[in-house]
Amino acid sequence: MKKILFLGLGLAVLALAGCQGTKPQPKPPVVVTPQPPAQPPYQPPPTPPTLPPPEAPINWMASVQPLVNKMVSASAAETNNGILLLNQVKNNTSGSISTVDATDALKEAMQSNSHFELVPESKLNEARQALGLQGDDSLVSRAKAVSLARYLGAKYVVYASASGNPSLPEIMIQLLQTSTGEIIWSGQGNTQR
Repeated sequence: MKKILFLGLGLAVLALAGCQGTKPQPKPPVVVTPQPPAQPPYQPPPTPPTLPPPEAPINWMASVQPLVNKMVSASAAETNNGILLLNQVKNNTSGSISTVDATDALKEAMQSNSHFELVPESKLNEARQALGLQGDDSLVSRAKAVSLARYLGAKYVVYASASGNPSLPEIMIQLLQTSTGEIIWSGQGNTQR
């Protein structure tokens, strides 16, 4: 029995020896110093998109003059210096073009050669009023142009239209005989800037 007692006493000593006799020291509090918020890296403001340079206007005179020259040389034998009605250029493009500038260039090109005599603008305006046609009629047709030419006593009509892309349309010019409505000459070409 003594052995058990010594064994128990030894175990008790070992158990008590493992316990600490002093209080554990409290750890000092952790001091967190706030850091200023991180600045995002500098990014320059985005540059606005650059606009393409404006397109040069269509040079109608350079576009119609070669066609008029071809028309006059090809039809010189058939037309023998008749009176000519120059109709307004018709816009068949999908956008807006300056038909007034195109018509003025065509008129100037026709006047620069002496093969045709153009119907004066004053007579043309009077005839349009008499027939109930407006000067800026966007529904210009060959039939209306021929009717107007017959009313004015012109032997020929120049019918022109622009078609395709409005930024660079294709121009088509036709020379019509008023009495029959027959197309005497037809030509087309690209406009130039």
